[in-house]
Amino acid sequence: MTEEGVTGLWAGAVPTISRAIALNVAMMVSYETVKERLSASTGKPASNFGVQVQASMVSAVCTACASLPFDNVKTKMQKQKPNPDGTMPYKNFVEGFTKTAAREGVTGLWAGLPTYYFRVGPHAIITLLSLEFYKKMLGVGQK
Repeated sequence: MTEEGVTGLWAGAVPTISRAIALNVAMMVSYETVKERLSASTGKPASNFGVQVQASMVSAVCTACASLPFDNVKTKMQKQKPNPDGTMPYKNFVEGFTKTAAREGVTGLWAGLPTYYFRVGPHAIITLLSLEFYKKMLGVGQK
């Protein structure tokens, strides 16, 4: 803290928050959308456990695909070391995206997707099914 000052405590906060927003928005929106569409197409209620499992599995894929670019840039920013002239390779999150896309191509933002899916996928599935369990226990959203 003496080298970076008080603001050093929040270094990396913007990339971390951005990744968290992307992950949670993708997870919740895709889950509810898929759950509603599965319910409509199968005729089973959205409260059906099979519908919820299938929706959570699809959501896990959407979550990984939507949040990986943010995770890749976040990781690069957290690991960056000063250039020989003392400047940092990435000044901000947007520059991290543009430099990564320019250097590795747009698909470089999704480097490591299979590995990332196996880390984030189970998290999304467990989180979403736990949410349904607690909603049921509390009687929230019951039709």
